This record gives sequence, structure tokens and C-alpha cells, in this order.
Amino acid sequence: MHRIRIIAILASIIALGIVSCASGAKKQDGRDKYSLVGVWEGIDRTGCLGSFHFYENGRVILVIDGRSLGGSESNGLGTLRYSADYSKNPIELDIIGVDSDGIEHGRILMIVHFLSRDQIKIRTFFNEIRPENFDNENIDDTILLDRVVE
Repeated sequence: MHRIRIIAILASIIALGIVSCASGAKKQDGRDKYSLVGVWEGIDRTGCLGSFHFYENGRVILVIDGRSLGGSESNGLGTLRYSADYSKNPIELDIIGVDSDGIEHGRILMIVHFLSRDQIKIRTFFNEIRPENFDNENIDDTILLDRVVE
């Protein structure tokens, strides 16, 4: 029950914030390699600003409406990690909820496409199904994000 609650909280928070937050990855076509590491911001269709802070050690902090998730200020809800498979096209990105014992409690499955070195497009269905591509994307499942800090 606790695990379901954590997954539900994570999904709700990310659903609210991802459509106003950030993320990134590497190119796979032989050109310059891009990285998630840095701070990415975006504004969702409701005008809400959010950000993803990706760290080299695999941690990620989400900031949604000024509230931090996945960091030390997360009130004991655990941390967030990310995993990116740069060999896939589009890049597969998972945001992973981890409790204080290091046990995984859910993933949000996403895809990422770099439009430029400092702008990405991400898509998620906010469930256990990862989008395969950006065909038929819409404002509810896809967002553009800009890197504001490398």
C-alpha cells in the first residue's frame, strides 16, 4: 500500500510538473553528443513553470511551483534518480522514485528528443507505457524545455 501511495504521489507530481518542467539527453546520429546534466525549464499549457535538475551522479530534483521533489527538502518522500538510454532513438528516460533504503518505488517512462543543444522535447503518458515516438503528440503529453544551466 505504501508503494502504491508513493507511485501515485510521484505520478501526480510529475504529471503536474513535467508539463512544466525539464529534462534532456544525447544525440545518437554521430553529431555532437548532448547530455541531460544541467537545469532544464519549461512552462506547461496552464502557465506553470517547473524544472529538472539533472546531476552527473544520476540524481534528479524536480522543482514544481517552487516546491522541490527528490532533494533533501522532500520531507522524507525519498529521492529521485534518472536513467537514460542514449542508444535508443528517441532516447528513453526514466524518472525513478527511491526510498530511504534505496528501494525503487516506481518509474515515469519518457522519451526525449534534442531539438538543439539547449532545447529538448519530452513525452510521457504518465503510466507504465512508454511512448514509442512523437507521432500524434499533444499538449497533454509533450513539452518543450530549455537548458538554463549546464
